[in-house]
Amino acid sequence: MTRLARAAVEALMDGRPDATLEAALEVFEVFASGSLTDEVYILDDVGGKRIAIAPTTLKEKYRRG
Repeated sequence: MTRLARAAVEALMDGRPDATLEAALEVFEVFASGSLTDEVYILDDVGGKRIAIAPTTLKEKYRRG
């Protein structure tokens, strides 16, 4: 499991304004967590896929569509 600071993820997204959060983090899907505030967790093998768990506000901020 990898932990990224929210500020690092925001900087990553600033450098890739047209990318989805999933593409920027190189994960299959990003799940929202109401209890997380300052970190994003990246899990390498959940059902054979790489996923991330991010604060709900961060996921909503970079929501596309």
